[in-house]
Amino acid sequence: MGKIMKMLELPGETVFRETQVIITGKRQALIENYRNILSCTREQIVILTASGRLVVSGKKLEIVSYTKLEMCIRGQIESMILEEGQKK
Repeated sequence: MGKIMKMLELPGETVFRETQVIITGKRQALIENYRNILSCTREQIVILTASGRLVVSGKKLEIVSYTKLEMCIRGQIESMILEEGQKK
C-alpha cells in the first residue's frame, strides 16, 4: 500500500483515514477523520480517533459544526492531548 501511495502521491490521512487537526490560534480547531464524540462539556471535549482518544481542554468550548468527516471546535483552547491506546 505504501508504494502505491507514493506512486500516486496520496497523503496518508486520506488513504488510512488518519485524524488531522488544524488549529487556528487558541480559538478554533478543525478535526478531520474522527470516529465519535465520547463526551462534551464547556471545559473538555473527548473525541475517539483511529489512533486513540483526542482530549481538547479549555474554557467555553463548543462544537460549532460537525459532519461524519469533520468537526469545528471553538473556545479558549488550552491543550490537546492524543491518548494513544486501544481502539474502540
